Amino acid sequence: MRLVEIGALATDSDLSQWRASCETVSHQIGLKLARNEGGLMEIFNAVVASLPRSSDVFRCSAISSNGSLESARRSLIEALTKTVPILLENGWKKSADYKKHALIDSFSLLEEPDASRILKMALENRAITDDDVEEYFALFDKRLERLLMYGKPQFEAATSQSDRAKYANLCVEVLVAVGTCVRNAQKITDLLERNAMKTQKMWMTRLPETHETVTNSFDYPTLFDVATALEHFPLRKVFAARTFATDSLVNVFVEMAPGTKYKVRETVRHELEKASRFVGHAAELGHEAIMLPFSPKVAVSIEDARRRLEVETIERLRKCGYLEHLGAPPDDFVKAQIASIQEILTHCSPQFIHLALRHFSYDTETTIASLLSPESLPIELRRLEHTELRAGVGSGEWPPLDFTAADEIEKSARAEKRAREEEHRRKNEQKPAMNLFSLAPILSDRPPTPPTDAAADLRVRAESYRTTVLAKLEKMRADATVADSKERLAADAENLVPMWTSKKFSALNSLKISEADRVAIRPTYDKYRYETPGDDEVYDDEYDDEFDAREFNVERLNEELASSSDEETAPPPQTASHRGGRGNGTGRGGGRGRGAESGGYTGGRDRQQKERHKSDYKQRGNDRKQRGGGPVH
Repeated sequence: MRLVEIGALATDSDLSQWRASCETVSHQIGLKLARNEGGLMEIFNAVVASLPRSSDVFRCSAISSNGSLESARRSLIEALTKTVPILLENGWKKSADYKKHALIDSFSLLEEPDASRILKMALENRAITDDDVEEYFALFDKRLERLLMYGKPQFEAATSQSDRAKYANLCVEVLVAVGTCVRNAQKITDLLERNAMKTQKMWMTRLPETHETVTNSFDYPTLFDVATALEHFPLRKVFAARTFATDSLVNVFVEMAPGTKYKVRETVRHELEKASRFVGHAAELGHEAIMLPFSPKVAVSIEDARRRLEVETIERLRKCGYLEHLGAPPDDFVKAQIASIQEILTHCSPQFIHLALRHFSYDTETTIASLLSPESLPIELRRLEHTELRAGVGSGEWPPLDFTAADEIEKSARAEKRAREEEHRRKNEQKPAMNLFSLAPILSDRPPTPPTDAAADLRVRAESYRTTVLAKLEKMRADATVADSKERLAADAENLVPMWTSKKFSALNSLKISEADRVAIRPTYDKYRYETPGDDEVYDDEYDDEFDAREFNVERLNEELASSSDEETAPPPQTASHRGGRGNGTGRGGGRGRGAESGGYTGGRDRQQKERHKSDYKQRGNDRKQRGGGPVH
């Protein structure tokens, strides 16, 4: 069973479907655990591949904005935590649905105590080895490199509006995936090191190169085009995705650098000595103290990188028109705003205050609050705080720069939307119905039912089922010890009697003979009975009767022949065997004897008579078999 995935720009409908999918998967895991069924490995692989990690700030911020979504995610993680020990005990690598790196990947999803406990169990069962860890990080390095090949190339090559919208969304997904995967790799590496496992950190030395690729590929004009192609022009979220990717690359690299050794540490030092955007970005994020001990040249590279970023930012502002009339606006109201703010913040230049007002849409209170706490300013504004800015004529290039790269997804907008939807629903409920049948929901006066414990209910049902099965087994054992088997068969047969209206009932009763009928037909049976001696050696073939020579007595026929007319000559003793339709009786069919033939009959006539009465003979033989198969006395 696969878990429904949600995108980085998920809608309310997508989140509702995702919550229902999480609840369904959690229920399935609970049932399989209670019934001790298989298929847990398949569900485990699907959940590990699809469930958002806590490092994914885009998806997790959308989930945390709704309590039911957060509860569904937490319940699914708890169910997954119960599944892993069972799979390890049953033999992790013996499962048919085993995936090699799913267990290591799950450590980025589980909480710290649960992940440590499961890792110890995996090491004891040899489900994870040092070779598996090394192969996992080698594969991660290749995936990260391949990830950057998607997004922008497809977006630039798209021609139709639908394709551009699809690949614009892919660009956002790529940026979020870059930031998420490096944070997950850091979490897994720290967990393995705390448990004294050998880890391979060479992948982190390529993060500066990845940072450079992201900043070059997803520049500001590209991000503006991406936001234009998407619905509702989500420019803030597009810039936030880029900032999330670049900040994650820098933070993971700098936080892991002090723990590196040997060749990896030498590569880290070499990267920090470069005057790159990566080094300047790391210094702006406050990691200067961590980088300086690696080499004396790092301080020089930091200063050079900062100057490079300032020049690039000012050039972007000039192209977008943000430097026109900077510090000396033609509007008197804006002049008054700049003057009032400068009276409060005397250390800020008029040009920087004007630039901040433009960013915050000329909101005086927001601008003052942001300037009083510079850490809340976008990184581009902080970069120019101590730089001398001059007014200039813009080139008129589009798009204008939007300083929202450090913004996160706003929870208030989603809360306001829910409030509007709730208000709209209440208004619709109060409106009278305009059609014959009202489709408004029925509002019950009953108090809401208290929440039930799903786990406790499941345990009660499992115990009830177990009790029922044990009772049935005990009854079967008791029945098996009954001495009189006939009584047991009679009691069991009572349940198998067909209904009197059924065809089977009438068919069975038509073959039954009561005791009174048996007494009544006994004289007739004795009168017409016959016997065939030596019945065990008879060959059962009706067409071989002329070669058999056995006698049998038919009392009724012998008496009639003895009392027949004196003019007729009594027939000689018969020799051909007749039993039912295969005997040699002197009955109506006749047959060959050892003496002379009966007058007026020939061999052809004899065969004709036997063929004519063959069915009567067969019926007689069947009657005899039903009476017991032995000679009749």
